[in-house]
Amino acid sequence: MTDIDNSTSTIRAIVADVLELNPDEIDDAEDFVDQYQADSLNLIEIVAQLEKQYQVILPQRELLQAHTVAALRDVVRRHTA
Repeated sequence: MTDIDNSTSTIRAIVADVLELNPDEIDDAEDFVDQYQADSLNLIEIVAQLEKQYQVILPQRELLQAHTVAALRDVVRRHTA
């Protein structure tokens, strides 16, 4: 498994945990808010868990539009490289 695949599956698992879904139910390109009815508290929890997992502070301005697994993966990769 590549680093990208690993980070994608980790992020998917975090999102699924917060939204109380099975990771297999999460589509990497689907918007959390539109597709899975995530609210602002869910998004805060997702970011908190990502920051803890990757030991990084993610910029709020980049996270405002990162409502998919793929978008979050890109933000995490930019700040952990």
